[in-house]
Amino acid sequence: MAFGPARCLGCSARFPVHDGLIDFVGDRAKLKPLQQAMELPWVARSWERYVRPAVDTVLTRGRLDHESEYTVLRNLIGKPPGPVVDLGCGAGLVLRKLSRDFTKVPVIGVDMSRPMLEEAMAQVRENAEAADFVRAQVPPMPFNDASLGAVVAVGFIHFVDELDTLLHEVARTLKPGGRFVATTYEAGKMLEPVHRGAGLFPRSEEALRNAAVRAGLVHFERVKVSPFLLWKVERP
Repeated sequence: MAFGPARCLGCSARFPVHDGLIDFVGDRAKLKPLQQAMELPWVARSWERYVRPAVDTVLTRGRLDHESEYTVLRNLIGKPPGPVVDLGCGAGLVLRKLSRDFTKVPVIGVDMSRPMLEEAMAQVRENAEAADFVRAQVPPMPFNDASLGAVVAVGFIHFVDELDTLLHEVARTLKPGGRFVATTYEAGKMLEPVHRGAGLFPRSEEALRNAAVRAGLVHFERVKVSPFLLWKVERP
């Protein structure tokens, strides 16, 4: 059910609101093949239970499980000084954990896939948890300057070609002291063309660190379970 719409106070543009979901994408998005797969309802329903665990097992050779990943993630986030945004929240597995851990600040899930967001919303309601949802193609990020306490991106940035643009947007929207915590993976130079041909953009630790510096983000930390990388930076 649609209602609203929401109106931008800056440019007066209007965006539809569907059952509490603000939609900044509509039908304008041009989707890559992997993104098209994310728009399939059966993929959204099976993503957290079957698809993502299988992918993670292949990438980390079974050396990092979801609970260990989230424990590290949670420790790196620290105490956010404002709302927590989960970029590429998918069907909401990490989002729901964030909503349970950060009850004193808003927790917001952002994704471009409507079926993924609908699945996440259903899971949040079923478990009586609290989260808000935004459909957006990131970058850019649909948030005000210095408005967020933390941005989390689990398994998201290797879908983003424009890493510098994304990190500048993260730096713009974070409050001072706010942290960006993300996971991604590395690939050898010989395999990079194969990954990029599929619409994936793996990056080395050095590439991530350099991009963070260019965006003005500091205090780079990482946990590495090759080829998996979990890393953190913050806005000074």
